[in-house]
Amino acid sequence: MVRLAAVLALALCTGWTAPASEEPEGLLDRFLVHMRAELDNVPDYVCTQVTERLVRSTSEQSWSRMDTWRFEVALAGGQELYALPGAARFDDRPLSHMVGRGTISTGKLGLLARNVFSLPQRHFEYRGQAERDGRAAHEFAYDAPPAQSGFRVRHGTEEAVVAFQGAFWIDAETLDLLRLEIQAYDIPESVALAEADTILTYRRLEVGVTEPLLPVAATLAITTADGLESLNRSRFGGCRQFTTESAIRFDTESKSEGAPAEASDDDYGLPKGTLVQVELDGGLDLAKAQIGDPVRARVARPVKDGNTVLVEQGAAVLGNLVRLEQVALPYPMYEIGLEFHTLEAGGSPVRVPMTLYEAGPAAGLLRQARRLDPTFDKKRKARMEILVREVQQRQGILHWDARRATLPPGLRMTWKVLP
Repeated sequence: MVRLAAVLALALCTGWTAPASEEPEGLLDRFLVHMRAELDNVPDYVCTQVTERLVRSTSEQSWSRMDTWRFEVALAGGQELYALPGAARFDDRPLSHMVGRGTISTGKLGLLARNVFSLPQRHFEYRGQAERDGRAAHEFAYDAPPAQSGFRVRHGTEEAVVAFQGAFWIDAETLDLLRLEIQAYDIPESVALAEADTILTYRRLEVGVTEPLLPVAATLAITTADGLESLNRSRFGGCRQFTTESAIRFDTESKSEGAPAEASDDDYGLPKGTLVQVELDGGLDLAKAQIGDPVRARVARPVKDGNTVLVEQGAAVLGNLVRLEQVALPYPMYEIGLEFHTLEAGGSPVRVPMTLYEAGPAAGLLRQARRLDPTFDKKRKARMEILVREVQQRQGILHWDARRATLPPGLRMTWKVLP
């Protein structure tokens, strides 16, 4: 399967469609005042984002589905924060570290629009009237040179701030933004990206007692210098205003009186290097699962420090599915990434960062070896082996026989508390 490693802070312009005509007097100024007020008054909020990622080797091929991600994304204090569903708080890691690989982008909740409409030295050009999403609309083009861009693209280890241009459509009656397109250009050769394009669609959504103008869908299209293509299709839903009662809390929020304290990575109470043996609570249907789905396990053996029991047997362990790919080589198999982050000890959730130490045995789990030894051994049992290719901090990667489409309940794994 084609794999791209590209991260964009902003990122499409499909070309101009409306003929140029004379701009109605004061239209752009009125829109900019309206849009900047919208951006300034958007409340802190959180939405569920579902992103389907597709890849192909050339433009002549059909798209192949890589995976689907589901996570919580929040806009608070002008920053975007991310968390997997069910997490106790937003993660302090960049989104690229959470996802691990493949094409991702940030800025869709508000930073992209702010970069286009709230910063000075943008050049706008009226393109005429058009219809967009069944509404009478006005179309504008715009351009932002590198010196005033703030548009950063990254591919592998290389990154650069580049110029961007695009178009946007505004409702002729309400002046609400309907669609925003952004296209990077003059990307340095060292970054090895030929195209980086984004489309955002906007609509008013009910968030608390307000109806702010928010993105409801986004697409990101990337083409590398050697012709590999990726396409991300995102949608946003379940948007709600952030409050201290939210299931996911911002690390920077003030704690209300009487609110339970949240555990940090430094106060979870388990010695560094502690091994925690867990069993999956329920099966995981790999044909239907989506990245970000909650995964629940239980502690299989009491966790002790000497004779002191730190975590009772049967305590709940909460986590998420963070990778799910089906590959054909060296065997037809699934690559499954799990992340367990919370223990429910004594009825209270405790944040515990852990990395997979070992898994199994289990029918379907491919044995992972440090090397593949072809030497004949008559005592050796017939089994499939694969090389250990990676260890992800805070995660565990399982290689699973694709002929078995379910990760079974009771699958035993040992996780190591991070030092």
